[in-house]
Amino acid sequence: MEISQLPGLGPKRAEALRKAGLGSVADLLYNIPRTYLDHTKVTPIGQCRAGDKVVLIGTIKRAGVVRGRRSRFMATLTDGTGEIQLLFFQGTSYWARRIKNDTRWCVSGAVGEYRGLQMTHPDMQPFDDDEEFTGAILPVYPISEACREARMEQKFFRKLYKTIFGFPGLTLPGLCPKALTDYLRFAPVMQNLRTLHLPKEFPAIYKAKRELKVLELLPFCLRMVKRRENQKLRGHERQIDLGTVMATKAQLPFALTHGQEEALDTIVAGLNGKKQFHALLQGDVGCGKTVVAMLAMMAVCGGGRLVAGSDMPAGNGMREQCALMVPTDILARQHYKSLKPFFDAAGLNVRLLVGATPAAEKKVILGEIQMGLADIVIGTHALFSKDVIFSRLGFVVIDEQHRFGVGQREALLAKGDYPDMLVMSATPIPRSLAMTLYGDLKVISIKEKPAGRKPIKTRLVNASKREDMKKFICKEAATGNLCYWIASRVGSDDASASSATGDNSARTVDEIVEELRAYVAGPGRAVLGPALNGDTLKVAGVHGQMDDNERDAIIAQFAAGKIHILVATTVIEVGVNVPAANLMVIDQPDRFGLAQLHQLRGRVGRGDREAWCFLMMPEGDTADTSMERLSQFSQTEDGFEIAELDLQTRGAGNLEGNEQSGAWVFRWFDWIADQELISQTLETAEHILHDKESFDDTAREQIQAWYSERDFANEDGVH
Repeated sequence: MEISQLPGLGPKRAEALRKAGLGSVADLLYNIPRTYLDHTKVTPIGQCRAGDKVVLIGTIKRAGVVRGRRSRFMATLTDGTGEIQLLFFQGTSYWARRIKNDTRWCVSGAVGEYRGLQMTHPDMQPFDDDEEFTGAILPVYPISEACREARMEQKFFRKLYKTIFGFPGLTLPGLCPKALTDYLRFAPVMQNLRTLHLPKEFPAIYKAKRELKVLELLPFCLRMVKRRENQKLRGHERQIDLGTVMATKAQLPFALTHGQEEALDTIVAGLNGKKQFHALLQGDVGCGKTVVAMLAMMAVCGGGRLVAGSDMPAGNGMREQCALMVPTDILARQHYKSLKPFFDAAGLNVRLLVGATPAAEKKVILGEIQMGLADIVIGTHALFSKDVIFSRLGFVVIDEQHRFGVGQREALLAKGDYPDMLVMSATPIPRSLAMTLYGDLKVISIKEKPAGRKPIKTRLVNASKREDMKKFICKEAATGNLCYWIASRVGSDDASASSATGDNSARTVDEIVEELRAYVAGPGRAVLGPALNGDTLKVAGVHGQMDDNERDAIIAQFAAGKIHILVATTVIEVGVNVPAANLMVIDQPDRFGLAQLHQLRGRVGRGDREAWCFLMMPEGDTADTSMERLSQFSQTEDGFEIAELDLQTRGAGNLEGNEQSGAWVFRWFDWIADQELISQTLETAEHILHDKESFDDTAREQIQAWYSERDFANEDGVH
């Protein structure tokens, strides 16, 4: 049924619903209430006490906007037993249009006290002149601005759902099979939706919500458990070369940390097993993941695949190959330059393959890969192109794995016979996310940093101090202490980074470059003096929309000290290692997630000088929530702690590049409130797949079709 066929929906209202993402009856039914008003008990205002959560019915007798440093809308609600102030610090003009004197309202929320009773941002439901209080449980729906303009408020939606559920034989496609809901002792999905839209009692609401959340999470968990089972059936034995690993460790200019040693032992044990090994290695920037991956690759390439049924290797011709895939040419070249001496010393042939590799050189490299003469290949997206044919690809390492989509990882893994895989991430993942995103991977964490690494001091800087900030940065850069200045926007039409307040005034890369150049040419001339021996302080900018070669050339000049201040977007978030850069300014940090801020901050502090990261706050008022989370960020360098904070303040969002991986969007499951459901649902999924008695063949086919419909991830367990 089209929504335009529903009673009371003309073209204007139907279009408003479509704009709100409610373009079908299914969308409407899945749009469950955000909360409920318990009108079964109304409290007289005269009986309210601070701290109470109450429902009030009353009339507005005074209302208006109060101007000041922070404007607010205030209204006085009275019911004959007393009065209470209603305060709104956000949306003041909206509430000023809606809340008028002598109008009746149902108000719910927590009671506070400041010069009398007050409620801040309570839930407000208007009463028509002829409307009587019903004393029912009322659902409260999210209302878009388009719906408000079409005069579709709470009362309209409540009436609409009564109409929809009045249709006989109402159902939806893709519902959980009855055999499975019966097995779980859940109510049918349509019955739970009816309970939520037409509520009668709170226990039934809580039960219906929980069951819908489990059924939303269950398809993913079923697929994950099945992938785990498939991995147990795959894989092959190999001989591990521990001698080469030990010799290389002795050549390192530093000793591995305890965390690195534990991670390496876990990975080598997995690579030495008979089953396919897929793992996630996570840890902060600078914790030493790359060294661990290098030693693991040596363990594989230095040994060889065993002959089936024997403890003997199948000869040099069976030596396995490894591939290390990274997201950028710069990072690939850095890895190649830093790792090649160790691979050479171990007698292993390592090659570099990137998009910019010259055609003649590429032809030679491809031949070596196909003939098995190249033991390790370090590269970018070029590795999964069709003309790359491995002789015996046994181990794949993917660095900064969230930069790659599922199809890209699949294409690389498909070049081997179910190779083992290690994905690495410098963005630590909260436990709840790791269980869900990587439940079929062994999660290995390195939580300590190498000895001697200095902490990065992080400070919030008021917008009024911007000139002082430029002066300080330029003086430091002139002495060789290079600086990154991070911008959230490339151009004036770039809306990719939005602030918490919806502000659209962030400076772009080009604007900041011109601002700094103008300072250097003007006020900065007197400040810098002879610091550069008569040379000009160089400022340049880079961003993701530039030509790769041009961007790489500018970054190379920055690394060489020929550019002193590099204005950049998050394009430098990974793969840029400049030890002389120990200063960073992040413009309008409220536009970034905490995990991303942590990644950016990790670009400094790589040398022996003290490192600083300055968070340059925007002009005007900043949302209280933004100030709180940025203050928390400035007080810790623990990436695991920051990841948890990011999850709490922003939700799961895009921590793992979900738009690239074909992943899901949960309608009802909440990453914070519902974390305990993850392990419970995984356990339930295992019971379902292993229970051979409870389902006949028809039921199993229906269940398989149900959880296989949504392509959360591929069957090889790559996310």
